[in-house]
Amino acid sequence: MRESSSGLLTSAATTLRDAHRLLMTSTAAQSAPRVAANLSHAFAGVWQLTLRRYLLPSRWITVGIGIVVLALLSLGSGHPFDEPGRYTGWAIQFYITFLVPAIAFMAAGGALRDEMKSGTVDYVLTRPLPRPAFVGFKFLSHLVCAQLDLLLAFAVVVGVGLFRHAPGLALAALPMLVAQGLLVTAFSALGFLCGAITTRYVFIGLGYAAIIEAGVGQIPTQLSRLSMTHQVRDLLAPHFERAAEQVTLLGWVGTGAIVAVFTVLFLGAAAAVFTVRELAGPADA
Repeated sequence: MRESSSGLLTSAATTLRDAHRLLMTSTAAQSAPRVAANLSHAFAGVWQLTLRRYLLPSRWITVGIGIVVLALLSLGSGHPFDEPGRYTGWAIQFYITFLVPAIAFMAAGGALRDEMKSGTVDYVLTRPLPRPAFVGFKFLSHLVCAQLDLLLAFAVVVGVGLFRHAPGLALAALPMLVAQGLLVTAFSALGFLCGAITTRYVFIGLGYAAIIEAGVGQIPTQLSRLSMTHQVRDLLAPHFERAAEQVTLLGWVGTGAIVAVFTVLFLGAAAAVFTVRELAGPADA
């Protein structure tokens, strides 16, 4: 009996000692410092992934087709080219303030939706990178690629006009380029927000265009400044409307500041939505 009791006590002591070791190991593991995010390396990784998709041959085939169509539109829409302001007006009203925002919005919304697919996001969110930082890095990487794409389109539009000696286009080229850059930035941020909300981001974009750009933007009050395309059109009006007043540098700076505020608000909202959403799984809306 004594030997049996001694064995039981020894076994119990061994079990307690093993449990204590297991508890200490678990506590040490939980208190181990988390891996800190290296934001510079994270940005480099997001940039490389974005650039890799940007350089895909299939994407450039699509871009090439779009450029050819744009060149044909440019050749046909500015006739007669020798009429003052005709081609420049078409380039500003159709290309700069309609086509550029639409392309920027669609490309940005699609770019963020690609990152929200289960196969991609499951990998991304296991990295030691905060979601808002990921959205910001993705936006900057995408914005560079979008600006390059539309810079090529801009070169085609201006090149066709200069080749056909469209009056006034040379003087309007630089302001048009700046205006394009502002609109690409703002509508890319809007595309990110709508893409973070739903896969049907196109419908949100159409609603925004109808209410803000086509509705509020036409009201002759300060409310019209909510429309980014309206502001840009006002800046470029002297190049295609004879009665328009010349725009000062202060006007450009003010519009740039407003576009910057809109961009920050849209991108911040996109990061907030992306942060709180449950992204894994095939049923992501």
